[in-house]
Amino acid sequence: MGGQKQRELGKKTVTNMIPDIAGLKACLCMGVAGGYTPATLIQLAQSLSYATLAEGGSVLVAGADGGHWADLALQDITLPIQRSHALIRGAGVALIGVGPRYGYAMVAVPIEPLERDPDLQLHDAHWSCAPEDLLRIGELLDGSIPMMQRAALLRLQLPPVDLLLHVTNQALDFAARQHVTLALSNRALHERLRNHEDQTRMIVHDMRAPLHTLLISLKALQRQGFDANARNELLEVARESANYLLSLTETVLDSARLETSSWTLQLHPANLITLIKTVCDPYRQITHPDRPSVRVELPAELPTVMLDHHLIERVITNLVSNAIKYTPSDGEVVVSARATSDGHSIEIRVSDTGQGIPAEAQVRIFDRFYQARSSDRRHGAGLGLYFCRLAVEAHGGSIALESEIGKGSTFIVKLPLGTD
Repeated sequence: MGGQKQRELGKKTVTNMIPDIAGLKACLCMGVAGGYTPATLIQLAQSLSYATLAEGGSVLVAGADGGHWADLALQDITLPIQRSHALIRGAGVALIGVGPRYGYAMVAVPIEPLERDPDLQLHDAHWSCAPEDLLRIGELLDGSIPMMQRAALLRLQLPPVDLLLHVTNQALDFAARQHVTLALSNRALHERLRNHEDQTRMIVHDMRAPLHTLLISLKALQRQGFDANARNELLEVARESANYLLSLTETVLDSARLETSSWTLQLHPANLITLIKTVCDPYRQITHPDRPSVRVELPAELPTVMLDHHLIERVITNLVSNAIKYTPSDGEVVVSARATSDGHSIEIRVSDTGQGIPAEAQVRIFDRFYQARSSDRRHGAGLGLYFCRLAVEAHGGSIALESEIGKGSTFIVKLPLGTD
């Protein structure tokens, strides 16, 4: 029992001899203190190392908690320096650099985190190049590390004022640039959040009308007082409303997946003539007094294209349905396709004889959430053409618009043929 107590006492004595981070920080009486981000600590550690250890030397890393920034700082320093480690108590990291003439010490203690991400952790940091401060740290470490021997520390000098000013200016400049970057990022984030809020309102507004139509049709059908033709007409209205809601929901979800590159294209050989006819035939077969005519102009054959059938079919459907929606009943929608003259791609054109799109709207028509003026008759959630752009660009293609007020619009999709 006596031997066990002696071992426990010995362990406590050794532990008590290990300096703590607070004691190291208290040694830096003649330096600079402030709140620093990990990125600023990295930049400052590198600036101090290049300023004081240009002729070589050693760097001691004391502590481990939150030390990722110290590792990042030292691994990019291209100087003839040696690195060693020391154990200290408490959360935080100290860097002590000792060269032939100059030295520095940095002590950084993490402040209560606002986020779990260590890159967002703010630190209470102190740094100094004063020989007196480094000598106090050496006494606290009790010369247990070769580089911290008293003789080496006694040779240290205070770096020239211009050298210290240079280090300080670098730190201030870096902090200022970080501030500007964060301000710009915050502004962009605020704008993105505002756009999302506007988009949510638009989507809810777009969903409200077809939902009401669907509910009214279902309630009417429950009365069972209609003949077969009237019942079929109500069912068709309900079906169209449900299809619109489904299309809008898919567009929202698929646009989010495409813009984050989380969509894996299912590429297969496709015959565009068959695909275009599949989309356009229902519009051509169903005549309606309020709808323009739909005409298809296709060559006898086209090269086979590798594409995601589901995505490109929806792109063509969106473009054709938009053209029909914004073309007067006495107008015409023409869908055509051809191989380009260079033989590298296939071009799909969807043209209408509507009122056209103003020049100021043309430059933004494919942007997310964009809606042209109500006078342009282009209503909707502002996602349809944005989705088309994302889907086409995911295939390595492009989408463009040619339009003239009073003469109509043409949307042009180019899909690469590939080199296989």
